[in-house]
Amino acid sequence: MASLSPFPWVNYRSLGLVGHGQFGQVYCAIHRKTGQIVALKHLNRDRLPTRRFLRELRFLLSLQHPNIANCYALEQSETGRQLVLHYCEGGTLRNIMEQEAQLTLSEILTLIAEILSALEHAHNQRIVHCDIKPENILLSLTPMGWQAKVSDFGIARLKQELTVDHSDGTGSPAYMAPERFYHQYAESSDLYAVGIVLYELLLGDRPFSGSHAQLMVAHLNEAVQLPETLPQGVRSLLNRALEKLMARRFHHASEMKAALLAMRQTLTAGELRECFPKPLVDVSISHFHPQQAIPLAAVCQDLSLLVPKSAHPSMLLAALGKSIDGWSLTATGALVNQHPCQQWQLEFPVQQILSTVNGAIAIAHDTLYQLTPGQAPQPITTFSDTVQAVPGYRRWIVVQSMAEPNYFGLVDSLGTVPTIPRLFTTETPQGESKGLLLDDRHFLVADVIDQQTNLHVMTRWGKPLGVLNLQTPLHQLAPSQKPYQFLAQGGSQEKDLLVIYLKPFRVQRCRLGITVDWLGELILGFVGISAAGQMRIVNFQGHLIAQVDHLPAPTAIAFHPPYHVWLTTHQRNTPRLHCIDVRKLDLEIVF
Repeated sequence: MASLSPFPWVNYRSLGLVGHGQFGQVYCAIHRKTGQIVALKHLNRDRLPTRRFLRELRFLLSLQHPNIANCYALEQSETGRQLVLHYCEGGTLRNIMEQEAQLTLSEILTLIAEILSALEHAHNQRIVHCDIKPENILLSLTPMGWQAKVSDFGIARLKQELTVDHSDGTGSPAYMAPERFYHQYAESSDLYAVGIVLYELLLGDRPFSGSHAQLMVAHLNEAVQLPETLPQGVRSLLNRALEKLMARRFHHASEMKAALLAMRQTLTAGELRECFPKPLVDVSISHFHPQQAIPLAAVCQDLSLLVPKSAHPSMLLAALGKSIDGWSLTATGALVNQHPCQQWQLEFPVQQILSTVNGAIAIAHDTLYQLTPGQAPQPITTFSDTVQAVPGYRRWIVVQSMAEPNYFGLVDSLGTVPTIPRLFTTETPQGESKGLLLDDRHFLVADVIDQQTNLHVMTRWGKPLGVLNLQTPLHQLAPSQKPYQFLAQGGSQEKDLLVIYLKPFRVQRCRLGITVDWLGELILGFVGISAAGQMRIVNFQGHLIAQVDHLPAPTAIAFHPPYHVWLTTHQRNTPRLHCIDVRKLDLEIVF
């Protein structure tokens, strides 16, 4: 017998599982007609009684607030019910904690203030959440960082019910106020849980751990220990939020939020920039020490690594004015000879060199050329004006007009010279557009409008499939080695590395502290390099693990996994080629 699908397939298409709990699963899904991304919270009828389901639905429909994951609709399927909720691409606050990402004190206080704003709204509606914890704090991306949205009102209580014994209630003992263990509830119970969350964001762990019985004893009797390294105002706020007796705590979310905002005004700029929790292992810092460099005939506009399908050696190609030089590489990634083994001459200066499954392609002005060792460059196709190639997958090529950014051309007959490109325009871009190839069938166009980005996903023929929205501008796009994933630089100050996953739609954010001009991937993780010669390395969990300063200022970069970065410079009027082996940078990292 075929298994029953948990999805109302008529209206939504699943993009993947994003979470699960005791009552069901949460999926990222897209509405088939509108293209809207939503969270489908599938609630199993066998695990969640109708009474509880209707309770959560009633609470969600009555709560409309920027910091609450709002409910849009109710769906039904063969195996249960689905709440259609606002989708948060940043995952949960627990995800941030598990990736060991640091947040500034300013960011932490902003998140806590947003959680308190959500609770203030809920409490004003006479609703007590009763299960505040990092897993129930969702995150949406904004130009300034993360925005918190409170979710999961499955065990919430109305104020008039607080004196009733709800022995069937559940909760999370690590975040439960002392009275919660005796089935008592109040607004201040939620505020106690907020205090535990704040403690964990600052110190990297909860104040108490152990079994349910051990946690009960600790919450009832043990005082919370706060290190003197925390600012005095932060310690005072935590001490009051975590009082054992309800009467000594903040009574209302508005009261705690006002105290937090007032305390924030007393902190210095340096204290607000300080990052928490403190890492167990510091970021490995190194300074580049120049090795022997190879002189070049001209300033390099582009570098590309050609890895052929056959047994031929890999090649490093450099665009030097109207010529292209090529060097053969050994199996370990070193140059076979300092002098180029191949050279091609073109009529116009070379803008880009592309590595494809069928060899190397050069772009000069409005024409694509095929590069074959021992032969003159062969024109593939010519466009009406100057074009640039969209980065990414190399089984086919999409070029973008420099004069009209919404004008694209598909070149898929890379083995045929000449070939006729398929021309098309994107329908909706209104701002700055950037393209990226995803796989052998799809590409996307990032349309940046002010402080947001619309990601238009299309087939290789230009047919629109849907639009994903991010409330932050993207300034760089780069492919990843994993399918349905790419890298971007984002944020209002252009200092965040974003790893964007499409199935399901999810965003991982890491603060680099620099504006990068090149993004790539090595065996250690993701690498960002600035035009000023700064390198930052982020592991695949999103944690900054290394920074390298004082690289020679690059004019072009080529990433050569697993360990190498090729870099060209133009210092003192002398263009040079450098090879950086990350194993030789004196980083305190085990390779």
